[in-house]
Amino acid sequence: MYVYDTQSHEPTETVGTNPMTEHILIVGGGIAGLSAARELAPDHDVTVLERDAIASGATGHASGLVSVVADYAERREAARYSIESFREFDGTGQFSFHERPFVQLRTTPELPGLREEAADFRDDGFAVTAHDGASLADRYPDMFDTSAHAGAVVFDDAGWVDPYTYAATLADEAVSEGAEIRTNTEVTELIVDGGTARGVRTDDGEVRADQVVVAAGWRTPDLAGVDLPVRPFRYQTANLETGAEISDYPIAWDQESRLYWRPEHNGDLHVGGGAYYVSEPGSIRSTTVEGFKRLVAGTIPDRLPALTDARFATDDTCPSGDAATPDHLPIIDSPSNGPTGLVVATGLHGFGIMAGPAVGRAIRAHVTDEDAPFPLEPYRADRFEPDPSWEFPYIAPTAAETGP
Repeated sequence: MYVYDTQSHEPTETVGTNPMTEHILIVGGGIAGLSAARELAPDHDVTVLERDAIASGATGHASGLVSVVADYAERREAARYSIESFREFDGTGQFSFHERPFVQLRTTPELPGLREEAADFRDDGFAVTAHDGASLADRYPDMFDTSAHAGAVVFDDAGWVDPYTYAATLADEAVSEGAEIRTNTEVTELIVDGGTARGVRTDDGEVRADQVVVAAGWRTPDLAGVDLPVRPFRYQTANLETGAEISDYPIAWDQESRLYWRPEHNGDLHVGGGAYYVSEPGSIRSTTVEGFKRLVAGTIPDRLPALTDARFATDDTCPSGDAATPDHLPIIDSPSNGPTGLVVATGLHGFGIMAGPAVGRAIRAHVTDEDAPFPLEPYRADRFEPDPSWEFPYIAPTAAETGP
């Protein structure tokens, strides 16, 4: 991939190379920024500034689940756009979309409610079915112990991707259309002239542009100079050596433990969850907490009886954290409390990979004033009450509360 390492670049003011084309500056080389760069590069001069390497933050530590139909259940137009985009992007460069059903092991509601939920999805054209223990066992023989669950909902429009390969392929696609990606460039401040965003200041000088997109995770409010309801949180993952044949295992999520898992190509089981808010933004953590490990050890053998001998191989956590919003949906907007010419994209809430296609398209819609193929109102920055609640059930208040 062709990137521009600015450690050898002399400070300069940068403008678009084509005077007839708007120059769009994107701050952030994660999934949101790279998705936007790919969307905008065919008809704009695009420069991406990344403080480290591409996908070096939350993107590179993600699990790569594409369970967007389930996780964006109330935003189905965006979910449909994303899942169809992954199918179309499959085979581009080194990228592969591994289609795999997504099984939600549910404790609530009871089976009639689960069947009604599945029927509602089917009415919208998605392949979703509800199961009791017996019918789930028929579909996945000798795989799940569902004795502690009311049933399961299976989403066939799902799969997983390798996060870094996906990000790198997006970057390659953007560069092939003329975008410039500068790594190792620390953005320090937004440049605002006459109420309009005109570029940014970096540790390597000023970079000027016609519009600025800030897609820098939980750092976005500070870099954009706008007040947004965003908090950093950290999720955790582990890879388990199973000693079993799990290549046909689906992706799954367990409502009781709030853990998810999927098979790896090497036969390991990738497990994630144990999310908690980061009390000190910017603090770095490189290992998972003991509570998460105990939660995994107590859940996987119970839910997947064939894996009683599984053992930890590796573990990981997003070092500085991802960004959460009070309602778990992202903010993608030209905020009214910011300058004109500014677009922000943040609060991807751990769903950044799976929502990447929709996020990129939404950013383009704000930059160009085009219509998007799905409503943008759910992602407005001003949708929250003045004092929003942060009691989201799947993120613990502290690291100590991520497991038993």
